[in-house]
Amino acid sequence: MKFYSKKGLSLFVVLLSISFFCQAQKKERLTHVEPPFWWTGMTNPDLQLLVHGKNISLFDVSLQYPGLQLKSVSKVENENYLFLNLSISKNAKPGFFSITFTNGKEKFSYRYQLKPKAERGQVGQAVTSADVVYLITPDRFANGDITNDSTDDTLEKLNRKDENGRHGGDLKGILDNFDYFEELGVTTLWLNPVLENDQPVYSYHGYAISDFYKTDTRFGSNDDYKRLVGLSHDKGIKVIMDQVFNHCGSGHWWIQDLPSKDWLNQWDTFTKSNFTNIAASDPYVSSSDFDLLTKGWFDVNMPDLNLENDFLATYMIQNSIWWVEYSGIDGIRLDTYPYPNKHAMSRWMKALTQEYPDFYMVAETWAERASYLSYWNNDKMNRDGYISNVKSISDYALYYSMIRAFEKGGDISELYKTLAEDFVYGNPENNKVFNGNHDVDRLLALLDGDVKKLKLSMAFTLTTRGIPQIYYGDEILMKNRRPDGKVRQDFPGGWKNDTRNAFTKEGRTVQENEIFNYIKTILNWRKKAKSIHNGKLTHYQPIDNVYVYFRYTDTENTMIIINNSDKDYASFKLERFKKSLEGYSKGKDILNGVELNDFQDVTLSGDTALIIDLVR
Repeated sequence: MKFYSKKGLSLFVVLLSISFFCQAQKKERLTHVEPPFWWTGMTNPDLQLLVHGKNISLFDVSLQYPGLQLKSVSKVENENYLFLNLSISKNAKPGFFSITFTNGKEKFSYRYQLKPKAERGQVGQAVTSADVVYLITPDRFANGDITNDSTDDTLEKLNRKDENGRHGGDLKGILDNFDYFEELGVTTLWLNPVLENDQPVYSYHGYAISDFYKTDTRFGSNDDYKRLVGLSHDKGIKVIMDQVFNHCGSGHWWIQDLPSKDWLNQWDTFTKSNFTNIAASDPYVSSSDFDLLTKGWFDVNMPDLNLENDFLATYMIQNSIWWVEYSGIDGIRLDTYPYPNKHAMSRWMKALTQEYPDFYMVAETWAERASYLSYWNNDKMNRDGYISNVKSISDYALYYSMIRAFEKGGDISELYKTLAEDFVYGNPENNKVFNGNHDVDRLLALLDGDVKKLKLSMAFTLTTRGIPQIYYGDEILMKNRRPDGKVRQDFPGGWKNDTRNAFTKEGRTVQENEIFNYIKTILNWRKKAKSIHNGKLTHYQPIDNVYVYFRYTDTENTMIIINNSDKDYASFKLERFKKSLEGYSKGKDILNGVELNDFQDVTLSGDTALIIDLVR
C-alpha cells in the first residue's frame, strides 16, 4: 500500500476532483441520447439515435466497433440536435462502444451500449381471444408505496381530495394485488400510461407524456415496471402497455428546445382537435375537418406531434420496440390511433410485426359503426389505396350496441345487427370487445343501476367473438358518471386508511360479492373453454328480446341464451336451434351448475343468461 503525505493527498484530491469535473462536463455536453441503449440481433438492423446537446450539430461524428456502421449523420433546423443513422450487422456483438464528437480542438466521447436481444418467447406473448383484459388506471387502483406519492423530480404533488389530482396509486399497489387478479380470473393487465407526466396539474391519467423513456417516479421506476411484467408472466398473466403517438405533454423537454418547427403541428392560435375519428377515413372529408382531427391539439397541455416528420416517426417506432424488448410486454394499446399521420401509423404496425410477429397491437378507434372501424381492421387495401396493417381495433360499434341493448327498454337485436356487419372487417375475431373503460360513464350508471342488466352485459362480453376487456371496479359495481376523475375513482382498500377493502370478500357488500362471483365464475370457466377461445359463432335472430348463439369447434360447443326481457319461461323451446344442437344430448349451465338432459326446452327466468356447455 502506498502512503501519501497530507500535501500529496491534498494534491491528489484536487487532481481527482478536476478529473471528475472534466468527466461531468463531457457528460453534460450531451443532454439526451435516445434510445438510451439498443440490442444486437434485431430483425431490422437500422438504428437512429437522437443526440441533443448545445450546438452539437457543429461536431463531426465518428465511431469504430466491429459489425457497426455509421451510415450517415442528419442535421435539422435546431443546431442542438443530430440524428445518427447506424446499421448493426448480424455479426455485431453485445458491448459498449464510443461515439466520438469532434469540433476543432474540442473532442469528447459518449459511451453507448448494445445488449443481446432477448430469446424468442421472453418477449411478446400473443394476446388472443383466449384472454380477458383487465384495464387499470394506476393512480387510482392501489397505493403500495407511500414514499413516492410526491417526488422531487415531478411538479404535481399528492392531493387525494382533488378528483383530478394525484391520489398515489402506483406499480407496487398493482403488484400487491396479484392474488385479486388470480381469484377474479383475468389473464391480461392493461395499464393506462405509466410514463412520466411532469405537468403542474391533471397529470394522473398518464396521457401527457414528458419523457417517453422514463416511468413516472410517482408510479415507480423502469426497473419496477419491468419487475411487474416479470411477475405477471410468472403468474401466467400478460401485460399490455398503453402508448401515445398523437401528442406529448407540454412538460416534455422537447417543448423547450424543438428539433424543428414541424416537430409539432402548430397553429397561429390554440386550435383544438374536432375529435371526429371518421374524418380520417371519410372519402368526402374537407381539408379543414381532416386537419382539425389530425393536427388539432388534444388539449392546451398536450401539444400535437407531427408524424409527417420522418425523424419523429422513427423516434416513436423505436420507442415502442425499445419498451417491448426492455420490459417483455405482450401488447401495446395505441391511443387515439386515427389522429396522427395514418401512413406513419401503418409503418409502426408493420415495423412491430416484423420484429415481433406474434405481438399484440390494438388501435383505439372510437367510432360508432362497424363500417367506420373497418377502415382500420381490414385485411386488404382500402379504396383510397391505404393499407392499415391493423389487426385489432377497439370495437366501439359493439360497445354502443351493448349499451342500447341493455339500457332500460333496450332491444337485444342491437347486438345481433352489429355482429351481422362483421363481414366488413379483416379480422373481427381480434377486435377488443368491452363494456366499459376510462373514457366513458361507468357501465352500471349507463344501465340505470340495474345489476341484472350488468350481468347480461358481462355474459355477452365474455362469450361473444373477440378479445374481451373489462374495466377495474365494474366487478364491484362502481357506478359513477363523468367527469373523468369520477369514473377513474379509487379502488376501495387500495389505500392504507380506507374504511373497507373490496379486494377481499369480507370488504365487499353482499351485492358486490354477487356480481364479483358471477364474473369470476365466467372468467375461470373461460380459461379452458376452447369453444370460446377458437370457436366459430352462429347466432339466431332474437325473438321477444331473447338472443341465442353458439360458440363451437369440431369438438366443443357452448350455447348462450340471453333473456333481455323480464318475462319468465317455464319452458323455453329449443326446437328452433336443433341444427346447432345436433349431436349433443346434454349440457351444464356453468353459471348455476344445473345439469340439462332434455334438449326440448329449458327454464329461463327474466333478465338472465344461460351459458351451457354442451356434451355429446
